[in-house]
Amino acid sequence: MGGHPPQTAPEASADLRPSSLGVVRRITYGKSGAILTPASGFIKAYKFTLNPYSGCGFACDYCYARFFTYTPDDRDSWGEWVHVKANAASLIERATTARQHHLRLEPSDAIYMSSVTDPYQPLEAKLGFTRSILESLLPMQPRLTVQTRSPIATRDIDLFQQFERIRVNYSVPTDSEEVRLRYEPHAPSIKARLKAAETIAAAGVPIGISISPMLPMADPAAFGQRIAALDAAEYVTQSFHRLPPYYGAGTGEAALVKAREDRWTRRRFLEAHDAIQAALGPGRPLLLGVEGYRPAERRR
Repeated sequence: MGGHPPQTAPEASADLRPSSLGVVRRITYGKSGAILTPASGFIKAYKFTLNPYSGCGFACDYCYARFFTYTPDDRDSWGEWVHVKANAASLIERATTARQHHLRLEPSDAIYMSSVTDPYQPLEAKLGFTRSILESLLPMQPRLTVQTRSPIATRDIDLFQQFERIRVNYSVPTDSEEVRLRYEPHAPSIKARLKAAETIAAAGVPIGISISPMLPMADPAAFGQRIAALDAAEYVTQSFHRLPPYYGAGTGEAALVKAREDRWTRRRFLEAHDAIQAALGPGRPLLLGVEGYRPAERRR
């Protein structure tokens, strides 16, 4: 790993740092051929995606990433296994000398971390692989976007502060703990995520708020006021996607069933979107889907 040991997260406590590995039962380690993948789809504005892990201990019901697994067994047991890309940091250095331009990491390249896992899932608190990757990326100063729902990310504020163009996006899909427990029971609480986002923003690191996919809301107007106070660099949302089986961006069937039971319709999503946008005000647009997730800009 890198030269600096992982630091203790600010105010690390039971509600700020997950204390277990969620539902993970199997952890494997191995060497990957590459860690930077040419980006496409809704994040095609980036040059690369970067996933330190395969699999995710948060095991959210709606997660589309399960459709990228190699076997039906891995797909059906999503959340119960994690594969660690043990040579990730060395692959960053190798990418800086790649012969082909589309595979070569150069200064200011836009990187999205991560597209099919959470780089700060519970296992990261023990391993520090994401931290070692950040240390390897620093000399290249890429335009880095970090996507997470984990307060563990506060541990790496000292590294975030050293990137000239960075944004730490927090996934906060609902304002309701009851709803959160229904759709993503192994993920951190809403309170913990908002507190972590606030901590990172207070340290001068730009943040984003991703209400994606938006889950049922208790009071969208009040939620809009709460996230407006964070003064995020970007706000983005999208609804569930009912797509053909195994399509990469599809919503998990378990979540679709719950959404029908909760009468969470497209109309209700749009009503919540409008209420949140009204609370955010005209200077903070709530972007829809592909309109959001833009590469990070230079820090203010």
